[in-house]
Amino acid sequence: MNYKLLEEQDLEFMLDFVDDENTKYNIKDLKKFIDSKNNLGFIAKENNKIVGFAFGYILLKPDGRKVFYLEAIDVMPKYQGKGYGTKLISFAHNYIKTLGFYKMFLITNKSNISACKCYEKAGGINKANDDIVYEFRG
Repeated sequence: MNYKLLEEQDLEFMLDFVDDENTKYNIKDLKKFIDSKNNLGFIAKENNKIVGFAFGYILLKPDGRKVFYLEAIDVMPKYQGKGYGTKLISFAHNYIKTLGFYKMFLITNKSNISACKCYEKAGGINKANDDIVYEFRG
């Protein structure tokens, strides 16, 4: 398995990737995404097939420190439970550390037990027991 930053030469392979929400990707939107300096995508690739995809956003704190918000990670069902998601998160974390980021964070539900185990295996720490996420829609 190869873990790497999502780059333009990988975009055509994203057309066959299926996430939990059955999102259909297209090259035009993916290109806009990776061309933005505040977006990063990471892939787990086996031969010419992308089996895992994670993406997020660079955030600049008022004190100048950079943090990375990992918006989503998905591994295709056939590849789940084999440690690929954990390795993809570890790859993303190690990559952003080389860029001088202060930290990486993500949000999930405690009821998503498999995701929580994956994040903990990758070194994630949950210190809060009372976090609530509010969503505001357009």
